[in-house]
Amino acid sequence: MSSAIKWTSAPDAVRGDIGFLRSAPVRAFSYRYEAGDEQPAATVAFDTHSVAIRNIRTAPQALSLDANGFALLSHRSCVADFDDDELVSRVYYAEAEAVIRDATGAREVVVFDHNIRKGLALPLSATRKNLGRPVLHAHTDYTAVSAVRRLEDQFGIDASRLSRGRFLQVNLWRPIRGPVRDAPLAICDASSIGNNGLAPVDLIYPTRRGEIYYLGHEPSQRWYYAPDMQPDEAWLFKNFDSKIESPARFAAHSAFHDRSAPAPVRPRESIEVRAFAFLDS
Repeated sequence: MSSAIKWTSAPDAVRGDIGFLRSAPVRAFSYRYEAGDEQPAATVAFDTHSVAIRNIRTAPQALSLDANGFALLSHRSCVADFDDDELVSRVYYAEAEAVIRDATGAREVVVFDHNIRKGLALPLSATRKNLGRPVLHAHTDYTAVSAVRRLEDQFGIDASRLSRGRFLQVNLWRPIRGPVRDAPLAICDASSIGNNGLAPVDLIYPTRRGEIYYLGHEPSQRWYYAPDMQPDEAWLFKNFDSKIESPARFAAHSAFHDRSAPAPVRPRESIEVRAFAFLDS
């Protein structure tokens, strides 16, 4: 596996519209199901900002998982049908674990779920819970609280053994078909997020309550994307790093509409797996 930072004819930066959490006096919440009229209305609200999104392929400086919260990698999967959940769980999870272990130096990596996302022009199956649309607002999949809770729920009594030392919750995101020009993924340099940039928001499910970070807009934030991504490339990015002194603990991310992308623009199809990576330091 090697870095996938390659020359491209795309511009050094494009502008894209991303949704950012609107500031509120109290902690916001949203539902992850169809709430009834008798329940309080969700309070999460977003403001759209046009931001500069830099081309990582032409970035003048090296960017890394440790320093910036993400890395663009080269990896070719042997999976031909990513709609086959059994095949993905049996074959792709093992591939992803090897990629993440190689990129992080982790002693152990465990992939625990995956999502498929498809552009608006493609149909979705109502029976598949892991199938959805690109998300157009800045967020991380976990917070410091919910990442630890997921670790404990995932491993039960083994959590204390596995969490000795440092652990990361990371996503490996890749196109199923390329080039990706519809709703490409943008990632915010975690080292450019201010102390007040990330805000925890409650996610209310029918039987439980979770939480996520949404990102408020700050002019100092630096965003990156990789134009024309192909299936043999993958983003690896952090949602959580237990190392408090790390300069890049949370890499917020969002899809965006790239109005500069040349035709044809086929509907996006991508897969992301979520994993824990356990490091010694």
